[in-house]
Amino acid sequence: MAQIQKQMDPLDLTPSTGVGVSLPFNGPGVFNTNYTTKDQTKSNLINLVLTEPGERIYKPSFGVGLNSLLFEQNINKEDLQQRIEEATAQDERLSRITISNINIDQDINANTIKVTIEYISNLDGTNDSIQIGIGEINQRGPAPYKTK
Repeated sequence: MAQIQKQMDPLDLTPSTGVGVSLPFNGPGVFNTNYTTKDQTKSNLINLVLTEPGERIYKPSFGVGLNSLLFEQNINKEDLQQRIEEATAQDERLSRITISNINIDQDINANTIKVTIEYISNLDGTNDSIQIGIGEINQRGPAPYKTK
């Protein structure tokens, strides 16, 4: 009987060592720590989509520019999908994932954009997704994103 070998990132071999900072910044002392590369990859993807190009120092092409599209009448969804895929391919920290599906919903009347990105981990083949909503409001105020 064949066994399926699960790959693991070397950073995950010591579970007590932090890999990076998680989003949102609302932990005790502001920052929460990610202890697995899977969680950090999700935070990196959220950071990439929420960042405007030119916002990050020394990386002027980093980001998707989702906020700048908020008050546009019609968004070219194919262009936005292509921007997300290109930005993900250019970021070396996101080489651990393959995007499988991008779904974009725009509500012109409520001025909201909801982007759902489904991806596959290249290490272990697991599926995961994030959902980013720009312009949404919940009980606590603006709701920039949520993960599934």
